[in-house]
Amino acid sequence: MSYEELKNVLVSLGLSEDDISPDATREEAGLDSIAVVELALVLRREKGVTVTEEEIGATHTVADVAALVGAR
Repeated sequence: MSYEELKNVLVSLGLSEDDISPDATREEAGLDSIAVVELALVLRREKGVTVTEEEIGATHTVADVAALVGAR
């Protein structure tokens, strides 16, 4: 999954497009613990990508999340 695809998913979850950039930390982008759970569910259900909440929680930036998801 590319950064742009991940950004679209994050925006669909209600995160502000203005806060999402590759260098933004998860917190700066609005990826709190609830959003991380929602992201893992959406990725699994709609994209067929299995990534755990713990794996997402171990990332630092939005680019790190995109790289994690892209590696699956």
